[in-house]
Amino acid sequence: MKFTVPGKDVIKVTDDDYVENVIIQSDNKIHLIKFGFINPTFEKIKWVLDSYPYTNRFIVSDNIRTYNNFLKSTNKKYYIENTENDSIISFFKKNNKVILNFFKLDIPTLKYIMDVCLEDVLYNVEIICINEEMYKAKKNTIDMWKGNVIITNSYNL
Repeated sequence: MKFTVPGKDVIKVTDDDYVENVIIQSDNKIHLIKFGFINPTFEKIKWVLDSYPYTNRFIVSDNIRTYNNFLKSTNKKYYIENTENDSIISFFKKNNKVILNFFKLDIPTLKYIMDVCLEDVLYNVEIICINEEMYKAKKNTIDMWKGNVIITNSYNL
């Protein structure tokens, strides 16, 4: 298990960042970048890749086709983040590289995952986004997992 720290190892790039040409400076490479564009274009995506040339992993949660059409011609990898509207079973069925944001799960699904099938869910994802309370409750299970853990108290990365 590897901790990924919001604002340092994982950042979100938005339309405002693009318009204002805001680039986060870091001592080491940014591990993950979440695309937060309202209307993504190839020009915006290219700007992100040019601005962060050492980042190879990205997060998308909408406009997946646009990102896929651009990124498939690169060596960059992307993960699909669940949304509030996703049914967990159909989400896993449709996507194979996923980041599961526990904040976006409805209460019954979150409870079921935490109480019944966390190990199975972890087996099928590479990144999870949880809060410290969730981590402490399932520390033994999560610590044995080989994926990335983003611990935050924020709904959005």
